[in-house]
Amino acid sequence: MMPDGGVLTWMLVLLSAGTGTYCTARFCLRRSAPRADRAADATEAVMALGMAAMAAGLRAPTGLWVGVFGSAALASLAAAALARGHRAHHGYHVVGHAAMVYMALAMSVAPAAAGTGGGSSMGAMPGMGGPGVTHGVPLLTGALLLTFLLLAVRFGLRLTAAPGVRTGGSLLHAPALPDACRVVMGLAMATMLALL
Repeated sequence: MMPDGGVLTWMLVLLSAGTGTYCTARFCLRRSAPRADRAADATEAVMALGMAAMAAGLRAPTGLWVGVFGSAALASLAAAALARGHRAHHGYHVVGHAAMVYMALAMSVAPAAAGTGGGSSMGAMPGMGGPGVTHGVPLLTGALLLTFLLLAVRFGLRLTAAPGVRTGGSLLHAPALPDACRVVMGLAMATMLALL
């Protein structure tokens, strides 16, 4: 039996909020971590908490969504340009934040009758306006959806390919948990795009 829209929405909200909270805790509490790691924690926290807010139907001006995620995308792009390593990881952040901008803009141009409150707010994710209502450019939506599914698989394979789980230490320093968070974010983003 498939879950109804409300259950799917709250699963997205809880998973994204949990991931965002974990990334925020890593950023705030691991002050001695390398600067690149802390920057990754910060940008992933913004992305995950933003996904939770969008999935919950948080009403905010489209310009606010675009400003927050557009700035994050530009910061990630600058980090990718200046980085000596991990450029692919910064690229993942650029695509993630750009996808959030895309979803915000797609919802802002939806007809007011679709239940999104016109251009001033995001609607609740499932149904996003009822049957037959399409938001965004289908080809771009499909390409982004496929990208995030592939990223989730990639990070999942990294988890399974790990030589072993290191014991000891705290959850904030567990080496596999960031990749597990990226699997969750990739699947959550793909789901949100599928519901767009």
